[in-house]
Formats: sequence, C-alpha cells, structure tokens
Amino acid sequence: MDFLQQYLSGNGLSQLSTTDKWIVAMVVVAVCVAVFFLLNKVVFPILKRFTQRTAVTWDDHLLSARVIKHASYLLPVLLAYVYVPMLFSDNPFTLSIVDKAFMLLILVITINLICAFISTFHVISSESESLRNRPLKGIYQMIKIVVVCIGVILGVSILFNKEPGVILTGIGASAAVLMLVFQDTIMSLVAGVQINAYDILRPGDWIVMEKNGANGIVTEVTLNFVKVRNWDNTTITIPTYSLVRDSFQNWRGMWDENGRRMNEKVFVDISTIRTCTPEMASQYAAMVGDNCPPQPQEVTNLWFYRYYMEELIRRHPLTNPNPHLMVRQQPVGAYGLPVEIYCFTTCTAWMSFEHYKAEIVETAYASLQQFGLKAYQAPSGADINNLKH
Repeated sequence: MDFLQQYLSGNGLSQLSTTDKWIVAMVVVAVCVAVFFLLNKVVFPILKRFTQRTAVTWDDHLLSARVIKHASYLLPVLLAYVYVPMLFSDNPFTLSIVDKAFMLLILVITINLICAFISTFHVISSESESLRNRPLKGIYQMIKIVVVCIGVILGVSILFNKEPGVILTGIGASAAVLMLVFQDTIMSLVAGVQINAYDILRPGDWIVMEKNGANGIVTEVTLNFVKVRNWDNTTITIPTYSLVRDSFQNWRGMWDENGRRMNEKVFVDISTIRTCTPEMASQYAAMVGDNCPPQPQEVTNLWFYRYYMEELIRRHPLTNPNPHLMVRQQPVGAYGLPVEIYCFTTCTAWMSFEHYKAEIVETAYASLQQFGLKAYQAPSGADINNLKH
C-alpha cells in the first residue's frame, strides 16, 4: 500500500487511464473488505476469547456486539479515505465532494462508536455494587447528547468549510431560541444531575407523589422522565424536573432501616375508664408481666392496658423496637379517647405489613374487655330501636 500511495501521489497518477483508476479503486476496496473480515473473523474473536478468560466482566462489555460493529467499520473507512481521494486529484470539484463524504462518514462512525462505549459503561456501572442503584442512565444520555451535538457542529463545519468556532458563534446568537425549544430537556438535565448528586431517587425506590398520581416502584430514571409502576400495575411517567421542583415521599429509608411504621388508634369509651382497687391492680399487673413499671398512687385500668399492649407488641417476632415503640393517649374527641399504637415492624412488604397491622389492632380491641374497658362505637339504627322498646 505504501508503493501504491507513492505511485498515486507521483507523476504516475496523470498517466493512469480511467480503466486503470477503476482497477486501483477496486484494489483499495478489496483491501478494505479484507481488513473488515480480518477484524471480524480473526482479531475481535481472539480478543473476546482472551477477555472471557479474565476474572473481571467489564472487559467483556467493552467488546460488545455494538462496539465491535462500529469499530470494524472505522479502520476500513480510514484506509479508503487515505487512498480513494487520490484517484480524483486531477478533478478538484470531485475530490472535494469525495473528501467531504469520507470525512462525514468517519465522523458518523466515530460518534456511533463513542455512544456504543458510553452504553457499555452504563452496563458496567449497572453491575457494580456501589453504582447499580444510582440513576446514572440520565447522565449517560446527557453525555451522548453532548457527543452528538459536538458531532453535528463538526459535520456542519466540514460540509460548509467553516471553522467550528464560527458555527458555535452562530449557535450562541440563537441560544435564546434553543433554550425555549429545549426548555424541558435542559431542566430535566439539571434535575438529573441533582438527583444523582444528592441521591434523591434510585430505581427500585417506592415513592408517593400525589400531584402526579404516583404511588409505586420507580422502574426507570432517564434524562427526560421517571417511570413509576403503581401498585395497581398502571405506569406513570413523571418529568424529571418535577421531582426536584415539587416534593415527593420516598420510602427507601423504610427498607434500609428494616422498619415500617404502624400508627393506628383504638377508641376507648370514656365511661369505662376507672380507678383500680388494690385487687384489680394486682390482677392487671400480673397480666402485664414482670416488665410492668412502678404504679402511680392512683392507677387506672387504662394505664395497665397501655403497658400491656406495649409489652405484647414488643414480644411480637415481627416488631422492630427501634426507633420508637409506645402506646399513648391522644386528645379526647367526639369518638371517645383515642389510644394510639405507634411502632415499627420488620415486615416492610405491603401484604405482610397489612397482616401484621390487622393482628395488632384486632388483639388491641379484643384485650379491652380483660381490663374492664369497652371500645367506643356510635349508636346504630338497631341500638336506637332497642331504646324505643
């Protein structure tokens, strides 16, 4: 090929006939095709077998099918770009067209190859223990957009024989129009960086955003939107910038701390609360158990009931005693005295949590009678009829 280049660049070029030029062109094409098949059938398979034997997996992804596809195009096109335009050196107009065509083709292949590498880095990061839960897809999409924008600027400069700086100056003059057209994309881009930097959201998080009707698991975080699969199996797409501009509830901490809060109320009929006699106090203290705290001078049946429920919840195998576990009173209302059960459970899954909550609340109501208490219940139609008789 060096001899061919010297021959074509010398005086011999002007002596070549049209037939000879076509023969030289076919030789160059044949060499490029041979290089293409050599890369695909020999070089890359050997490299893949070598990477498969290594202990790490990132090198396997670097030689993915998409990377190999674009890399195998690049070298033959570069060879053709070096030799084919020389055949048209006696015709400046044709030479200019062929030269620009090859440069644009090389630019497109290079951009595709870089984007393929970026996609590969996304796959590698998704397999990393420290990065797999990070919403990096939007960041990689942003990098791809930057690469494509640079490629477009270079392509325009090649096509019109302008310096890239001149193209950038023209773009700067229309920046206001571009910001108006791509306003949502720019806002989502900034929001995606903030979400990743402050670790606000990850794929797999359970979020609640009532404004957008989202209550479910985040399945995908992209540059422009966040996809949420609700518990009713519907899918909600939320603009990424909305998650930074508006507030939402993230339940990730519940899973990280292995504790989901239960906050339920038992409404006690006030008329059944009474001061205990020594015999009643002794009986109720035995029901509470050895962990019964020192009794006040005037103790009520509701006092024993609260500590009984606390001890019962604490002994439950699914109860997480941290950070808080208590049974407390709330202000009296029209529905009696609310006794609030406030605790955390280790079962964070929806179904398991609901069963745990139902078990605790049912036991709380059923245990009222043991302490001489009754639950408040508004009179029904049957109660009113009984009063008439």
